[in-house]
Amino acid sequence: MMAQPDVNRPDALNLRIISAAVMVPAGLAVVWAGGLVLFLAGLMCAGLMWFEYWKVTTKTEPDNVMYSLGAGMALSLLATIWFGVPVWICFAALFLGSLPVFMLTQKPRAIWLASGLVLIGFAVYSLNFLREGGQEALLLTLVVMAGVWITDIAAYFAGRGFGGPALSPRGSPNKTWSGAVGAIICTALLGALVAGLIGGPMLAWIVFLGSVSLLGQLGDLGESYWKRHFGVKDSGTLIPGHGGIIDRLDSFSTVLIACGLISGFKSDFFDQTLGLNAL
Repeated sequence: MMAQPDVNRPDALNLRIISAAVMVPAGLAVVWAGGLVLFLAGLMCAGLMWFEYWKVTTKTEPDNVMYSLGAGMALSLLATIWFGVPVWICFAALFLGSLPVFMLTQKPRAIWLASGLVLIGFAVYSLNFLREGGQEALLLTLVVMAGVWITDIAAYFAGRGFGGPALSPRGSPNKTWSGAVGAIICTALLGALVAGLIGGPMLAWIVFLGSVSLLGQLGDLGESYWKRHFGVKDSGTLIPGHGGIIDRLDSFSTVLIACGLISGFKSDFFDQTLGLNAL
Protein backbone atom coordinates (compact mmCIF):
# COMPACT_ATOMS: atom_id res chain seq x y z
CA MET A 1 0.00 0.00 0.00
CA MET A 2 1.42 3.38 -0.99
CA ALA A 3 2.30 5.61 1.94
CA GLN A 4 0.31 8.82 2.12
CA PRO A 5 2.03 12.19 2.56
CA ASP A 6 2.45 13.71 5.98
CA VAL A 7 -0.48 16.09 6.47
CA ASN A 8 1.80 18.54 8.27
CA ARG A 9 3.74 19.23 5.06
CA PRO A 10 2.56 22.11 2.83
CA ASP A 11 2.30 19.89 -0.26
CA ALA A 12 0.09 17.45 1.65
CA LEU A 13 -2.15 20.29 2.79
CA ASN A 14 -2.42 21.47 -0.82
CA LEU A 15 -3.47 17.97 -1.87
CA ARG A 16 -6.14 17.92 0.84
CA ILE A 17 -7.47 21.29 -0.29
CA ILE A 18 -7.60 20.23 -3.95
CA SER A 19 -9.34 16.96 -3.07
CA ALA A 20 -11.84 18.80 -0.86
CA ALA A 21 -12.53 21.29 -3.67
CA VAL A 22 -13.70 18.36 -5.77
CA MET A 23 -15.47 16.29 -3.11
CA VAL A 24 -17.39 19.02 -1.30
CA PRO A 25 -19.37 20.30 -4.32
CA ALA A 26 -20.00 16.70 -5.41
CA GLY A 27 -21.30 15.78 -1.97
CA LEU A 28 -23.51 18.86 -1.80
CA ALA A 29 -24.94 18.17 -5.26
CA VAL A 30 -25.77 14.56 -4.40
CA VAL A 31 -27.48 15.50 -1.13
CA TRP A 32 -29.34 18.35 -2.79
CA ALA A 33 -30.66 15.96 -5.47
CA GLY A 34 -31.68 13.30 -2.95
CA GLY A 35 -33.83 10.38 -4.06
CA LEU A 36 -32.35 7.94 -6.54
CA VAL A 37 -29.18 10.01 -7.03
CA LEU A 38 -28.41 9.92 -3.32
CA PHE A 39 -29.25 6.23 -3.11
CA LEU A 40 -26.94 5.27 -5.98
CA ALA A 41 -24.12 7.49 -4.68
CA GLY A 42 -24.56 5.92 -1.25
CA LEU A 43 -24.34 2.43 -2.74
CA MET A 44 -21.12 3.37 -4.51
CA CYS A 45 -19.59 4.77 -1.31
CA ALA A 46 -20.70 1.71 0.65
CA GLY A 47 -19.08 -0.58 -1.90
CA LEU A 48 -15.80 1.34 -1.82
CA MET A 49 -15.78 1.45 1.97
CA TRP A 50 -16.47 -2.27 2.20
CA PHE A 51 -13.65 -2.94 -0.29
CA GLU A 52 -11.21 -0.94 1.83
CA TYR A 53 -12.48 -2.40 5.09
CA TRP A 54 -12.04 -5.94 3.77
CA LYS A 55 -8.49 -5.36 2.54
CA VAL A 56 -7.32 -3.74 5.78
CA THR A 57 -9.03 -6.24 8.09
CA THR A 58 -8.23 -9.47 6.25
CA LYS A 59 -4.92 -8.49 4.59
CA THR A 60 -6.20 -10.32 1.49
CA GLU A 61 -7.53 -9.37 -1.92
CA PRO A 62 -11.31 -9.35 -2.49
CA ASP A 63 -12.86 -12.78 -3.06
CA ASN A 64 -16.31 -14.26 -3.64
CA VAL A 65 -17.18 -13.96 0.05
CA MET A 66 -16.46 -10.22 0.05
CA TYR A 67 -18.44 -9.63 -3.13
CA SER A 68 -21.38 -11.83 -2.05
CA LEU A 69 -21.81 -10.19 1.32
CA GLY A 70 -21.29 -6.76 -0.19
CA ALA A 71 -24.21 -7.60 -2.47
CA GLY A 72 -26.15 -8.61 0.63
CA MET A 73 -25.52 -5.17 2.12
CA ALA A 74 -26.75 -3.55 -1.11
CA LEU A 75 -29.92 -5.69 -1.03
CA SER A 76 -30.51 -4.70 2.60
CA LEU A 77 -30.29 -1.03 1.65
CA LEU A 78 -32.61 -1.53 -1.30
CA ALA A 79 -35.13 -3.36 0.86
CA THR A 80 -35.29 -0.80 3.65
CA ILE A 81 -34.93 2.43 1.64
CA TRP A 82 -37.07 1.62 -1.39
CA PHE A 83 -39.42 -1.13 -0.22
CA GLY A 84 -40.01 -0.08 3.37
CA VAL A 85 -38.79 -3.22 5.10
CA PRO A 86 -38.03 -2.28 8.73
CA VAL A 87 -34.38 -1.32 9.04
CA TRP A 88 -33.85 -3.46 12.13
CA ILE A 89 -34.98 -6.57 10.28
CA CYS A 90 -32.71 -5.86 7.31
CA PHE A 91 -29.55 -5.23 9.27
CA ALA A 92 -30.16 -7.91 11.90
CA ALA A 93 -30.54 -10.37 9.04
CA LEU A 94 -27.38 -9.02 7.41
CA PHE A 95 -25.36 -9.45 10.62
CA LEU A 96 -26.76 -12.87 11.52
CA GLY A 97 -26.41 -14.08 7.94
CA SER A 98 -22.85 -12.85 7.44
CA LEU A 99 -21.39 -13.88 10.80
CA PRO A 100 -21.52 -17.67 10.19
CA VAL A 101 -19.95 -17.16 6.76
CA PHE A 102 -17.13 -15.15 8.27
CA MET A 103 -16.72 -17.73 11.05
CA LEU A 104 -16.08 -20.33 8.36
CA THR A 105 -13.84 -18.24 6.12
CA GLN A 106 -12.25 -15.55 8.33
CA LYS A 107 -12.72 -16.86 11.85
CA PRO A 108 -10.21 -14.64 13.73
CA ARG A 109 -11.76 -11.55 12.14
CA ALA A 110 -15.39 -12.64 11.94
CA ILE A 111 -16.79 -10.09 14.42
CA TRP A 112 -14.74 -7.30 12.88
CA LEU A 113 -16.05 -8.09 9.40
CA ALA A 114 -19.71 -8.65 10.31
CA SER A 115 -19.79 -5.49 12.42
CA GLY A 116 -18.04 -3.42 9.74
CA LEU A 117 -20.42 -4.65 7.05
CA VAL A 118 -23.46 -3.64 9.11
CA LEU A 119 -22.04 -0.28 10.25
CA ILE A 120 -21.12 0.75 6.70
CA GLY A 121 -24.57 -0.19 5.44
CA PHE A 122 -26.34 1.50 8.35
CA ALA A 123 -24.40 4.75 7.81
CA VAL A 124 -25.60 4.85 4.19
CA TYR A 125 -29.15 4.04 5.26
CA SER A 126 -29.04 6.83 7.85
CA LEU A 127 -27.93 9.39 5.26
CA ASN A 128 -30.88 8.48 3.04
CA PHE A 129 -33.26 8.53 6.00
CA LEU A 130 -31.97 11.87 7.27
CA ARG A 131 -32.35 13.46 3.83
CA GLU A 132 -35.82 12.03 3.21
CA GLY A 133 -38.38 14.82 3.26
CA GLY A 134 -38.66 18.48 2.31
CA GLN A 135 -36.61 21.58 3.02
CA GLU A 136 -36.21 20.80 6.72
CA ALA A 137 -34.59 17.43 5.91
CA LEU A 138 -32.29 19.05 3.36
CA LEU A 139 -31.31 21.76 5.86
CA LEU A 140 -30.56 19.25 8.61
CA THR A 141 -28.42 17.07 6.31
CA LEU A 142 -26.45 20.03 4.98
CA VAL A 143 -25.86 21.40 8.48
CA VAL A 144 -24.60 18.00 9.67
CA MET A 145 -22.22 17.86 6.69
CA ALA A 146 -21.02 21.39 7.42
CA GLY A 147 -20.52 20.51 11.08
CA VAL A 148 -18.29 17.57 10.19
CA TRP A 149 -16.26 19.67 7.75
CA ILE A 150 -15.82 22.53 10.23
CA THR A 151 -14.73 20.03 12.88
CA ASP A 152 -12.06 18.65 10.57
CA ILE A 153 -10.76 22.09 9.59
CA ALA A 154 -10.94 23.64 13.06
CA ALA A 155 -9.24 20.66 14.73
CA TYR A 156 -6.36 20.87 12.25
CA PHE A 157 -5.73 24.59 12.61
CA ALA A 158 -6.46 24.84 16.36
CA GLY A 159 -4.18 21.90 16.99
CA ARG A 160 -1.37 23.42 14.95
CA GLY A 161 -1.92 26.88 16.41
CA PHE A 162 -2.18 26.01 20.11
CA GLY A 163 -0.38 22.66 20.25
CA GLY A 164 -0.31 20.96 23.63
CA PRO A 165 -0.71 17.35 24.75
CA ALA A 166 -1.80 14.67 22.30
CA LEU A 167 -5.43 13.62 22.43
CA SER A 168 -4.56 9.95 22.02
CA PRO A 169 -0.80 9.31 21.92
CA ARG A 170 -1.17 5.66 20.96
CA GLY A 171 -4.19 5.88 18.71
CA SER A 172 -3.59 9.14 16.85
CA PRO A 173 -0.53 11.08 18.06
CA ASN A 174 -1.04 14.03 15.66
CA LYS A 175 -4.36 15.01 17.27
CA THR A 176 -4.28 17.35 20.28
CA TRP A 177 -6.67 18.29 23.04
CA SER A 178 -6.54 21.90 21.89
CA GLY A 179 -7.59 20.84 18.41
CA ALA A 180 -10.47 18.76 19.78
CA VAL A 181 -11.79 21.55 22.01
CA GLY A 182 -11.32 24.18 19.30
CA ALA A 183 -13.27 22.03 16.87
CA ILE A 184 -16.19 21.60 19.28
CA ILE A 185 -16.32 25.35 19.99
CA CYS A 186 -16.22 26.32 16.30
CA THR A 187 -18.85 23.75 15.34
CA ALA A 188 -21.09 24.80 18.23
CA LEU A 189 -20.85 28.38 16.93
CA LEU A 190 -22.25 27.10 13.63
CA GLY A 191 -25.21 25.86 15.65
CA ALA A 192 -25.74 29.33 17.06
CA LEU A 193 -25.56 30.79 13.56
CA VAL A 194 -28.11 28.33 12.16
CA ALA A 195 -30.46 28.91 15.09
CA GLY A 196 -30.27 32.67 14.52
CA LEU A 197 -30.92 32.34 10.79
CA ILE A 198 -33.97 30.06 11.06
CA GLY A 199 -35.30 31.28 14.40
CA GLY A 200 -34.74 27.92 16.06
CA PRO A 201 -33.93 27.13 19.71
CA MET A 202 -30.43 28.46 20.27
CA LEU A 203 -29.32 26.08 23.04
CA ALA A 204 -30.61 23.01 21.22
CA TRP A 205 -28.71 23.87 18.05
CA ILE A 206 -25.50 24.65 19.97
CA VAL A 207 -25.68 21.33 21.84
CA PHE A 208 -26.58 19.46 18.64
CA LEU A 209 -23.66 20.79 16.58
CA GLY A 210 -21.28 20.44 19.53
CA SER A 211 -22.37 16.80 19.74
CA VAL A 212 -21.84 16.38 15.99
CA SER A 213 -18.26 17.58 16.46
CA LEU A 214 -17.65 15.30 19.43
CA LEU A 215 -19.09 12.24 17.68
CA GLY A 216 -17.18 13.00 14.50
CA GLN A 217 -13.91 13.15 16.42
CA LEU A 218 -14.70 9.91 18.24
CA GLY A 219 -15.37 8.27 14.88
CA ASP A 220 -12.04 9.55 13.60
CA LEU A 221 -10.25 8.18 16.65
CA GLY A 222 -12.05 4.85 16.34
CA GLU A 223 -10.93 4.53 12.74
CA SER A 224 -7.36 5.37 13.77
CA TYR A 225 -7.40 2.58 16.36
CA TRP A 226 -8.80 0.15 13.75
CA LYS A 227 -5.98 0.99 11.33
CA ARG A 228 -3.31 0.71 14.01
CA HIS A 229 -4.76 -2.61 15.18
CA PHE A 230 -4.32 -4.00 11.67
CA GLY A 231 -1.01 -2.25 11.03
CA VAL A 232 -1.85 0.24 8.28
CA LYS A 233 -1.48 4.00 7.97
CA ASP A 234 -4.41 4.67 5.63
CA SER A 235 -7.50 2.72 4.66
CA GLY A 236 -6.63 3.16 0.98
CA THR A 237 -5.12 5.45 -1.64
CA LEU A 238 -8.22 6.64 -3.50
CA ILE A 239 -8.22 10.28 -2.37
CA PRO A 240 -4.98 12.29 -2.71
CA GLY A 241 -3.97 13.87 0.60
CA HIS A 242 -6.63 11.98 2.54
CA GLY A 243 -5.94 8.29 1.96
CA GLY A 244 -8.98 6.09 1.42
CA ILE A 245 -12.68 6.79 1.39
CA ILE A 246 -13.03 5.47 4.94
CA ASP A 247 -10.37 7.97 6.01
CA ARG A 248 -12.52 10.71 4.52
CA LEU A 249 -15.94 9.49 5.68
CA ASP A 250 -15.18 8.04 9.12
CA SER A 251 -16.40 11.10 11.08
CA PHE A 252 -19.45 11.65 8.89
CA SER A 253 -20.38 7.96 9.07
CA THR A 254 -20.21 7.98 12.88
CA VAL A 255 -22.49 11.01 13.08
CA LEU A 256 -24.90 9.44 10.60
CA ILE A 257 -25.06 6.21 12.59
CA ALA A 258 -25.87 8.16 15.76
CA CYS A 259 -28.56 10.18 13.96
CA GLY A 260 -30.02 6.99 12.49
CA LEU A 261 -30.20 5.33 15.89
CA ILE A 262 -31.85 8.37 17.49
CA SER A 263 -34.37 8.65 14.67
CA GLY A 264 -35.08 4.94 14.92
CA PHE A 265 -36.32 5.38 18.48
CA LYS A 266 -38.11 8.69 17.82
CA SER A 267 -38.57 9.58 14.16
CA ASP A 268 -39.46 13.24 14.76
CA PHE A 269 -36.77 13.87 17.39
CA PHE A 270 -34.75 16.34 15.32
CA ASP A 271 -37.80 18.11 13.94
CA GLN A 272 -39.14 18.78 17.43
CA THR A 273 -35.88 19.41 19.26
CA LEU A 274 -34.39 21.75 16.64
CA GLY A 275 -37.64 23.46 15.67
CA LEU A 276 -37.50 22.15 12.10
CA ASN A 277 -41.21 21.36 12.07
CA ALA A 278 -41.89 25.11 12.16
CA LEU A 279 -40.11 25.77 8.86
